[in-house]
Amino acid sequence: MPSLAFGHADGLDRQLQAARAEAARHHQAASEARLKAARDAAQAAALAQQQVTAAAALRRLEDQTAAAASSLAALDLQSQAAKQSLDQNEAALAALMPIMLRLSNQPAATMLAVPVPPTEAIRGILVLQGIATEIEDKAKAVHAQAARVATLQTQTLAQQQQLRIAVASQQQAEDALSGQISAAHSAETGDLDIAAANAAAEMAATQNVHNLQSVIDKLQEKERASAAAGRLPAVKSPANPDVVAATGAPVAGTLVQAYGAPTLAGPAVGIIYRAAPGARVAAPCSGPVLYANRFQNYGLLVILDCGGNDDAVLSGMDRLDVTAGQKLSRGQPIGQMKGFDPSAPTAEPLLYVELRRNGTPVDPTAWLTKGGSG
Repeated sequence: MPSLAFGHADGLDRQLQAARAEAARHHQAASEARLKAARDAAQAAALAQQQVTAAAALRRLEDQTAAAASSLAALDLQSQAAKQSLDQNEAALAALMPIMLRLSNQPAATMLAVPVPPTEAIRGILVLQGIATEIEDKAKAVHAQAARVATLQTQTLAQQQQLRIAVASQQQAEDALSGQISAAHSAETGDLDIAAANAAAEMAATQNVHNLQSVIDKLQEKERASAAAGRLPAVKSPANPDVVAATGAPVAGTLVQAYGAPTLAGPAVGIIYRAAPGARVAAPCSGPVLYANRFQNYGLLVILDCGGNDDAVLSGMDRLDVTAGQKLSRGQPIGQMKGFDPSAPTAEPLLYVELRRNGTPVDPTAWLTKGGSG
């Protein structure tokens, strides 16, 4: 049998057997990798549901934070008003004190300093009595307001302590949630890398089998029906899961701007929530992330493909937990609002939400509250 560059026919047979064994090993490794990827995908889906549950529990803590922040702001305003009134009464009382001191030390001299008829002196005494009554009333008011300021200060300190506790509990839950998110991302990325590497190795091994088999077929003048044996089929992308629209607000807070409200740029094309400090923002629908980055003056912005030609746009977050291309479940955290600032207790972050249907902004209110049917 004639020799070729790869050796004699018997040598080619041994190479073919070795190549087939190698292809079988890579095929087995690729199969195991695909099975592991499927298991990890199921685990990732379960983890996403755990994140939804954790986000719901975190929402309750954020509601406490929002209530504490609002209460603290109200107490601060009351304390400022009471302090202002106290300062005014103290100033008025200070203006009257020199007169009363002089009357108490030298009443006769004070009355006779300017000689007047008896009737005028009596009128002066009555006026002084009225001043004394006014001073007594103002002194009582000052005392009451001072007590009120002290009470408000005590309440403020207690409210600040409650807020610190709520924020600490919220941060602890958020740290645990961040760990879950990081673990999910790492597992998904690792599985994709392993699956890709094994698929590439399997394809290379089967291609080697194909090449050797072709040489042997030519050498022995056999049929070429098996020339393409072991070629990998094209891999099809799995069908996208059905998307589910969200119900309810995507963040703990209060709606402060409705759709269509008048603004400097015209009627509002989205809605705005005043969010709890440090609140997590939940995905309002299931589907892939189309965009997750800064965008012009919107700051950090996320666009989700919610299916049915609906895209959800959210901006105003201080941090993002998702990346473009990532598939999300409804309620899964996508980012976090700015945290509580002790120097500005009344400054609450704002989340902007817009729904685009076929590229045109529409009112998202019914869509959020009715599960995407609005």
